[in-house]
Amino acid sequence: MDIVVNILVALHLLGLVIGMGSGMALGVLGARTRTAPPDHKGLLFAIGNVLGRNGQIGLGLLWVTGIAVVLLKYNGVAGLTWWFWVKMALVVVLSASVGIGGAAYRKVQAGDAGAGKRLAMAGKVNLVTGPLIILAAVFAFA
Repeated sequence: MDIVVNILVALHLLGLVIGMGSGMALGVLGARTRTAPPDHKGLLFAIGNVLGRNGQIGLGLLWVTGIAVVLLKYNGVAGLTWWFWVKMALVVVLSASVGIGGAAYRKVQAGDAGAGKRLAMAGKVNLVTGPLIILAAVFAFA
């Protein structure tokens, strides 16, 4: 069972790298897209779509592997500290923000300039909650 849990933890870390890396790249790409000439925006949006999908895959991988590790290694949540619940609350906030940001990104692509403010706010929320989740995880599981 230890091997399975270790593989799940490794996949969990991979999900973290994919999700956060894609999110950071999207932030840089978004700044470039706003000032890009119109003939470049199509390519930048296409790259953004791939990064967004990768970020969602990373987040999904985190959810699935995280739940599996808690069940297999800790036999559920009963013995976990309040740091675990802080982490989970932040994960819910991050997940909602990713969803809101993804919807806003599609609206920006369709020409809705007002959606850019929601997209920017989601990016800021993600930028803050990501590191806080890592900090809470360290206190919850170290």
